[in-house]
Amino acid sequence: MSRQKTAEKIGDILREFLEASGLGNNLKHLEIYGAWEEIVGPDILRHARVAGFKAHKLYVDVDSSAHMQELRTFYKQQILKDLRAKVAGILIEDIVFRPAPVIRS
Repeated sequence: MSRQKTAEKIGDILREFLEASGLGNNLKHLEIYGAWEEIVGPDILRHARVAGFKAHKLYVDVDSSAHMQELRTFYKQQILKDLRAKVAGILIEDIVFRPAPVIRS
């Protein structure tokens, strides 16, 4: 008896692997970094960068307390709204701004 093998699409195989390994969520979270850069623009990027994403919170390092206060007070809600729209597949509950040196590339 011979077995019939059915061909599978590489995209389907890769998707199944990513879901099974848990890597799919990690790769999805990378979208946040690109979305952040698009949303905030170069002026804010000079002073704030995404440091990580954990437990539905986006952690952003900010290079000065003045910029941190400005981001919290004037920009946080709009950035959050724009991020949620841009990366709709990821639940972002909050943005946590924290003081830290921002390494510029």
